[in-house]
Amino acid sequence: MSAALTSRMRSVFDREDRILVPAVALIIPEREQRALSKKVIRKLGVLDSRRHLVGMHDAIWEGSDVRERELFEEEIPYLARTMIPRWRRLLYLPAAGMLDGIQPTAPNARVLLR
Repeated sequence: MSAALTSRMRSVFDREDRILVPAVALIIPEREQRALSKKVIRKLGVLDSRRHLVGMHDAIWEGSDVRERELFEEEIPYLARTMIPRWRRLLYLPAAGMLDGIQPTAPNARVLLR
């Protein structure tokens, strides 16, 4: 099931990259895109935006696109990048670990359910 889900999500992301991203880039000026990104982060709130940043980091590093990594390092402030391991442990894994069959028992501990 995990492999099928991964395959489907890659297909969705590939279509986004081929169709949606170029369309948005043509229609919406970069300044407005940045303003929207800031609004989204504010709406998510501090904790949610940190979780999403960890997920984005992991997705980019699992991929093989060097340009994405460079863009991440250019756009995400250094301090936030250095906090990713801590946020992964304290915020991301307790929320997303259950997707991998892991149930957090405390902020720093995880137990396999199998």
